[in-house]
Amino acid sequence: MKKLNLTILSSILLTTSLLTIKSNAQDSIYQTYIKPIPKAYNLQELPKEVQEDIQSIQNMKYLKLKTSSDYEIAISNNDGTYSYVQSEDNLNLAIDIADNLKNAKNQGIPVVINKEGLVIYATEGIGRIVKIIDGNVDTTNNYTTNVYKTSELKSPEHTYINHGYIDDVPIIEDNGDVVKIEVSGYTGYIKKQEDDGSLNIITVPMNKVNNLSHYTVNSNNELVHAISSDITSTPKYSYQTLGPAPNFMKQNTKYYSYDGNYFYTDINQLISDAKLDNHNNAINSNNPYYNYYQYLPGRSKTSYTADDINKYFEQYTPSDSLLRNTGSYFIKAQNEYGTNAALLIGIAMNESDRGTSNLAKNKFNVFGTNAKDGYVEGADKFSSIEECIIRVSNYSFSNGYFNPKSWKYNSSSLGNKSLGANVRYASDPFWSEKAISRMYQLDKFLGGDTGLKDYNRYLLGMYTNETSIKNTSNKELYSILPQNTRTKNTCKGQVGDTTIVLNEKDINNYSVRPDRIVPMTETNINGDGTYLWDREGIVSKNNVKLINEVANPNTDFSWHWAKSYIIDGMNKGWIDTTNTFNPEKFITRAEFVKIVNRAFNFTESKDETFKDVNPNDWFYDEIRIAVKVGYINGRDKDTFAPNDSITRQEAAKIIGYITNKIDYNYTNISSFNDGSSVAQWAKPYVEGVLKAGYMNGYRSDNTFKPSDNIKRAEAVTILSRAKI
Repeated sequence: MKKLNLTILSSILLTTSLLTIKSNAQDSIYQTYIKPIPKAYNLQELPKEVQEDIQSIQNMKYLKLKTSSDYEIAISNNDGTYSYVQSEDNLNLAIDIADNLKNAKNQGIPVVINKEGLVIYATEGIGRIVKIIDGNVDTTNNYTTNVYKTSELKSPEHTYINHGYIDDVPIIEDNGDVVKIEVSGYTGYIKKQEDDGSLNIITVPMNKVNNLSHYTVNSNNELVHAISSDITSTPKYSYQTLGPAPNFMKQNTKYYSYDGNYFYTDINQLISDAKLDNHNNAINSNNPYYNYYQYLPGRSKTSYTADDINKYFEQYTPSDSLLRNTGSYFIKAQNEYGTNAALLIGIAMNESDRGTSNLAKNKFNVFGTNAKDGYVEGADKFSSIEECIIRVSNYSFSNGYFNPKSWKYNSSSLGNKSLGANVRYASDPFWSEKAISRMYQLDKFLGGDTGLKDYNRYLLGMYTNETSIKNTSNKELYSILPQNTRTKNTCKGQVGDTTIVLNEKDINNYSVRPDRIVPMTETNINGDGTYLWDREGIVSKNNVKLINEVANPNTDFSWHWAKSYIIDGMNKGWIDTTNTFNPEKFITRAEFVKIVNRAFNFTESKDETFKDVNPNDWFYDEIRIAVKVGYINGRDKDTFAPNDSITRQEAAKIIGYITNKIDYNYTNISSFNDGSSVAQWAKPYVEGVLKAGYMNGYRSDNTFKPSDNIKRAEAVTILSRAKI
């Protein structure tokens, strides 16, 4: 009955307010101002992205209030201004009025403004993580915000975040006091305002949002996460390159995702799905993406040696870095304590600013252990860099973050804010991404011409049901709980955790590499984090799904950059399944029309009398089909030249013709240094496929190379993009 009265009252007030807006339109416009910072802090020791985020918050605009009430209802106009509607002292009533304004289909977005002149509710908006104390923005990273499992905010919290590392989060629910958000893979609840009055989140109306965090695919077919430090002004991003991009994503497209699994080209569809707890409108709604480095369990080994690691450090760290010549320590830690050396290197590179931070140099601490936000004085101190690497590998990771018996455990992967070490190791929601970008950097550099050696080295499985992991004596090592039920006080695995699948134990079970090698009731071997690599766990196949395809060392494309596209082509039947694909070999005209016909399911043919195409040739029918469709012709009426290589501009014409990507505005072509060398007959097709993202130029010299022959790997990649 109380809610009904509020609704009736807000409807009456709404009618009055709309009349007031129309009669006092000019007076209703809010003025904005920037508050002076009461105290400046030295930001130099903070990561660059944190400095940018805090500096952006310092320039946040406040609204000059119209009344002395606790709340004001306003309209966020599409021209960048705000218009006053009315005031209220009750937050719930203010929200009701804003919601009714939206239902009245008023121009702009209804919002609620607090006494500090900040928007704290919008009918359509994005959350901005902040820390505002006594009306002033906090210019340090000393504070964190807890994220809880339920709206009752019951302890213990699931994880915590720091406003210095993150700007935008989708708002799924907002009841005025508690906000449901999605952050780095976890959907949970935060207090809008702490008991001391400090604000944890404000709302940016959707028509005021300029630069959301997003994902793109670069010219090397790598997945890049652009993390925004200010969603309200000019673009300010930090970038993390996360590894080979999934083949369902195209270049020159922004993808929105706050879990890194499902991707959207429309932020409103992402929020709509989140409110319905589904991913129906994601471009990969039935095919979640799991980044290999991010979901790789820590109970694994890198392919690289100590000498390899030292070469990486020599290339990617300054000459005074404490990480130089430490390869043997990381390998020793890996072998004795079951902690992947590349994974630990990724963490150390991120935490110590490549081995050069003051904490690293003063305390030999390259992992930031016990360096709490805003308080590094309490961080652990070691006698040497070797002691740091060995002890942290042993006690912090093997016996802590990788051990299901520890309160720190959330699966041994780096993970995100839902699962993995990132849940409790760091307040930075993207801590794991910063580490895996270094893992990928190491893999790419050391793999060299042979390609990535760590990527997809192991077959990964994800637990899908409540189950238990047993040893070969049928004793339980640890159990797997239902999803979202693990807490600090419940030290076990959980649905969604990942494991390395070693082999099929029998028809019903997998042999897996367990995160813990002795039962929960037994003391660890040597009483510490010692790990024995010959131990295995047994789990039912029914409770595990495989989430990647392990690299086959017997194929000639195992480490190739186009591996995912080649496998995709094989799975879809465009190319023959074989261990030898010759990805770097130039593709012939006959080979190209064969995979084009299969990709687009062309089957109808016509008689042709090319003198170099005979009925006994394997390509005889393929060429007759291609000519019938009309996407290719012979060199002349008698010659098809089936064994000639095909050029990039010829391939562009074929794909552009079939997909109707034809564009006579040659903006993309003219941007290349050799754009004038594109043949006139090919120009509209080249422009079309460039604009569509099917083909790209060469960044190293800004060329397209239209007359260069195209390689087999490039050909199948172009087709895969065109068929998404």
